[in-house]
This record gives sequence, C-alpha cells and structure tokens, in this order.
Amino acid sequence: MNPIDPTNFMPDDFGRHIDQHREELRRLYGPLSRDHSRSGQLARFLQRLADAVDPTGEARARGRGR
Repeated sequence: MNPIDPTNFMPDDFGRHIDQHREELRRLYGPLSRDHSRSGQLARFLQRLADAVDPTGEARARGRGR
C-alpha cells in the first residue's frame, strides 16, 4: 500500500488522511508568509516606491480624501 495514495484508504480513513495532510502542509508552509510570495514582494516594492516619491505620505493621504 502506498501511504500517499488516498485511494487506498477506507472512507472513514480518507477524511482523517486529508486532515493529517492539511495539518502537515500548515506545519511546513505556515512560517512562509506573504513576504515570500510574488504578490507580497510586489506590495513591498510598491510601498518602497511610494515612500521614495512621497516620504511623508502627505500627498497619498490627501489623495484618499483625508
């Protein structure tokens, strides 16, 4: 029996196997945050760019109606 192949499990065991797999993925990838994703990198880049253009943030606040 291949323990990775969920088709080898009985229906009762299948749900438990899925829960265990999800928990293992959370344990492995939980420490990785948006900082490691492309969208997180893009957000940080855009924030640095905006800070370089307007270091005080005054113009950005005025643009949002504040």
